[in-house]
Amino acid sequence: MKAGDRVKIVTMDGTTKPRNVRDHAENYWKLLGEAGTIKQDPREKNLYAHFSVEPRVLVKFDKDIIMAYGLYSHNSIKNSLWILVSDLELFEER
Repeated sequence: MKAGDRVKIVTMDGTTKPRNVRDHAENYWKLLGEAGTIKQDPREKNLYAHFSVEPRVLVKFDKDIIMAYGLYSHNSIKNSLWILVSDLELFEER
C-alpha cells in the first residue's frame, strides 16, 4: 500500500464484531465498509505509524466520521484514523 491508495475497511483490529467498547465514540466497527484514502502523516518519517508493532497507515475517510458516526479522531489530518493494514483492502471506484 502507498499514499494515495483508495481503501475500504473490511475488519477492525482483525474482527467484524466490536470488542470491549465502553464508549460509543470508540466503536470504530461502525466504519466497516467505509472507504478512504491512505495519507502520509506529516509527523511520521514514513507511511507507517511509529507507535504500532503491526503496520498501520493513516486513512482519511470520505465521510466525516465525527459528524456521521460520532467517533473520536485526534490525528494531524482531519477525519483520519490509524488503521491496521490487515484491516484494509484496496478499493477501486467504478
